[in-house]
Amino acid sequence: MEDLIKELKELEELVIRCMKCGTCQAHCPLYKKDFFEQSVARGKISMIESVYEGNLEDASRILKYIDYCLMCGRCKNNCPSGVKTDEIFLRAKSALRKVEKLPSWGTFVLKIVMEKPELLSKLSPLMHIGLKFGSKQVKADVFKPLFGLYSRNVASIAKKSFSDAYAGFHKAENEKFSVIFYPGCAVNYIYKHWGETIVKLLNKLDVSVYVPDVNKCCGIPAATLGDMQLYAKMVNENRQLFKNFDADYVITCCPTCAYGLFDMGEKVAEETFDKIEMDILVFLKEVIGLSPKQLTLEKVSLHIPCHYDHSKDTFLKDLIKGISDNFYELKDQSCCGFGGTFNIKNYNSSKQIVKNKSEEIKTAEVEKLFTPCPGCAMQLTDGIIREGGEAEVLHPVELIYRGLIDSECFRR
Repeated sequence: MEDLIKELKELEELVIRCMKCGTCQAHCPLYKKDFFEQSVARGKISMIESVYEGNLEDASRILKYIDYCLMCGRCKNNCPSGVKTDEIFLRAKSALRKVEKLPSWGTFVLKIVMEKPELLSKLSPLMHIGLKFGSKQVKADVFKPLFGLYSRNVASIAKKSFSDAYAGFHKAENEKFSVIFYPGCAVNYIYKHWGETIVKLLNKLDVSVYVPDVNKCCGIPAATLGDMQLYAKMVNENRQLFKNFDADYVITCCPTCAYGLFDMGEKVAEETFDKIEMDILVFLKEVIGLSPKQLTLEKVSLHIPCHYDHSKDTFLKDLIKGISDNFYELKDQSCCGFGGTFNIKNYNSSKQIVKNKSEEIKTAEVEKLFTPCPGCAMQLTDGIIREGGEAEVLHPVELIYRGLIDSECFRR
């Protein structure tokens, strides 16, 4: 207990910035659902203080409240005092995990998904077959498992991982740039076609692409499960891997991976990062100078992920408006409720959060919903099907590539 108090006390410099003003209440998806003080950042910070000030003897009692968090960052982004809630909660959870063991599924995630990516790639074909034969198909590439996850609608697992299929150097015919493409776990095993599209699109735009032989997880699942040491290990291994490639840019298509490796990653990394990280859409616009012309499409909309660089929100909206002449802006701009491991630990809460957004998408008769995040795509697909909607969830790059190869509707 003394060691735990000492470790939590180290957070005091971050914690005392919280003025307990309650601004976080207006932005927390969980507080809007529960109206429960321990759901919101202010309540969690008060509990952490109570432990290191000696006012709460059973510290393990507060772990479930600290852990009950989407890590969406909306409290941090809107805090007038600049409280770094994400860092506080991750470090506090890591300390509290020393008195409360992980459940067995969490141990599996850390030991297999984090530390043995080569084994996971070999298991991908078996998982693909297992899901296909142990599930009921509800849509193209979407299944409802018959056991365990029956209430969920889950995207299909690829027969062969993206890294296994695309590892190596993909040289553009008239090379102008070389980049490293970091797919992340969701694209590597589920949204493999996103990765394929990105490589083909970049090659067509005279950009050569390095794809690492093995996809090493960004480490964020380890951090959210309370293992900051393993998280730091994954960040450093990826940064070391990137140094092996002769390229100036690391391209991502998952905002949470970018957050884990480069934003929060800066706080735990020992390895330096000597390249420029860019989201694929931002790279296409700001480096390549790709500018789409409008297409005639069915009604489309956009969900902006919580971990996206929000200085680019207007850019994202303008991009979709530029492609489609029938854009519907969602009134519900809140978190989708996925939260990575939160969706596994707290599925009932997760599905309630996405419900309002899914209902709006259905009522507005949106036919294509774009989001540049695979986690959000999984959550929104599940929510839309659950509410009886028909919208197809896509990454914007899919439409960009389709337009580029089908017609001369894009210019550089």
